[in-house]
Amino acid sequence: MLSILAFCIASSVLPYRWVYVQTNLQVPKNADMLIELIPRAKRAGYNGIVLADTKLQRLDSVPDWYFANARRVLAKAKENQIDLIPAIWPMGYASAMLGHDVNLIEGMPVQKAPFVVHGSEARPEDESNLLANGGLEQTAQGKLAGLSMQDGPGVSSIPDPQVKHEGAQSIRMENFHQGNEAGNARLVWTVPVRPHRQYRISAWVKTQDLRGYVQVTALDETGRSLTINDLPLTGTRDWSQIQMSFNSLQNRQVRLYIGVWGGKAGRIWWDDVKLQDGGLLNVLRRAGCPVEVASDKGETFTEGKDYARIEDPKLGATPWAGEYEAEHQSPSLRILPNSRIKNGQRLLVSFFHAKTGPNNQAAICLSEPKTAEVMRDELQRVADLFHPKGFFWSHDEIRVGGWCAACLKTGLTPGGILAANARLGAQIQNRIQKGSEIYVWSDMFDPFHNAVDNYYLTNGTLAKSWEGLSKDAIVVNWNSGKAKDSLSFFAHRGNRQILAGYYDSPTENFKPWLAEAAKVQGVVGVMYTTWVGNYDDLEAFAKVAFTRNDDGSMPFGKARSKSPLTTSSQTEPWVAPRSTVSPCHPDKR
Repeated sequence: MLSILAFCIASSVLPYRWVYVQTNLQVPKNADMLIELIPRAKRAGYNGIVLADTKLQRLDSVPDWYFANARRVLAKAKENQIDLIPAIWPMGYASAMLGHDVNLIEGMPVQKAPFVVHGSEARPEDESNLLANGGLEQTAQGKLAGLSMQDGPGVSSIPDPQVKHEGAQSIRMENFHQGNEAGNARLVWTVPVRPHRQYRISAWVKTQDLRGYVQVTALDETGRSLTINDLPLTGTRDWSQIQMSFNSLQNRQVRLYIGVWGGKAGRIWWDDVKLQDGGLLNVLRRAGCPVEVASDKGETFTEGKDYARIEDPKLGATPWAGEYEAEHQSPSLRILPNSRIKNGQRLLVSFFHAKTGPNNQAAICLSEPKTAEVMRDELQRVADLFHPKGFFWSHDEIRVGGWCAACLKTGLTPGGILAANARLGAQIQNRIQKGSEIYVWSDMFDPFHNAVDNYYLTNGTLAKSWEGLSKDAIVVNWNSGKAKDSLSFFAHRGNRQILAGYYDSPTENFKPWLAEAAKVQGVVGVMYTTWVGNYDDLEAFAKVAFTRNDDGSMPFGKARSKSPLTTSSQTEPWVAPRSTVSPCHPDKR
């Protein structure tokens, strides 16, 4: 071991010197770009490319030219002695995995929601707008009636009878810092809700040269966001309707916020804001998401006999399989001929519905048995194509989990469920390609990052998720916000670490993190990590991260390794922002 350490220090070579590449090899020009990048990376001192391509989750359906492009890239990597490391299993950004079965998205529970039968169908008992003055029509001296808070009435939130979607007026927001020191312009309702129900929020919006963060969010009594959706509303756009859903969980009251945070310039108009029962919107059908229909007197009815199979034909289908939206009409519950269910009868319906996160981010259920089948199939196909030395697990930012019956049946916390999935992943990988290395994003296994209590919409604590990681797993650490604590935590566990740095920021910003890394054992590499495909600083980052300085010193401090060198050359603390750009589709991650 001492000789290995001495070699690392003397040669200033870290075993893992990687470039992170998000792309779509189905597009020939993307393959050409990567083929050009590989020798450049080699000249700069890198020895690995991490390939993040959502087509790797769909190798059973890609065209033949995808494989031809992949083979061209592999040949160039081999020619340059560059390891090609495929990224697999994006459990928190699972749209491509969910394309195999859209019902595998994590589900949230609706319990005994009242429906009423009207002829041959049943719909929610009350589909009216739950917001007082949701039409934004009732004002006095610029102040809206029915709200619990309004920033800058008459100053930054102003009734506008000239520009409106319908009715007599809209509310225009502008002059943000005149109405609020922080530049916020918000309308807030405090609304009674029923526990464990799905609700849909809708609003009409129009913008003009807008610069600011637009948000529509429902908060529970603790301040936890139940919506966790982003709204990319900037610049200028005509009237359009936004819609999203949320689950009330155990809450009997929520605070609904709409508006602009940190507004800098421009205008936004709001009109016709609604909060309604979401009904069977995006209802899920899998073993871990059972459906029950009963009378309000306790009689249970039979699917296929008393009522038709309950499903949402638009679940996970728009704009392509594995993508979810809340903009379509929720399906009704259809009553069959000769049913025991009678016209006018009140029913209590229990089910699970899909819930997405920011930018429609979809998490796959970690407990449903079919998820394991999808994982096995994906890894086998990727292994057959690339035969890599290791696989990069994309287990990052899993923001919804632990709610469905499959998860509850395990008796585990979300942390325990994630640990079990990590053990399963290691077993699958070892069976398919024994001896291959595991690389995994740090955040969901890091108690100083996302492995915490009630992370976004996880049902409890993610603590002890790290217990599912073998000490042989190499952690790709991106927690620069709490570098000292995070690096020390994984070092004490015995996990080797690779620092995922850069994030499209000045390369000098990486130096403090390197200084912290030099204080712990087992940091064996660095990765140039760009979320926008910017490779302009590839050489500059290499110089900062792993090239010997002119005076002979190492920018990394004392290199330390716990293994031989490779043979081939929100609760979240602040870190560099993760991308929302898709390698497959420009408007998706």
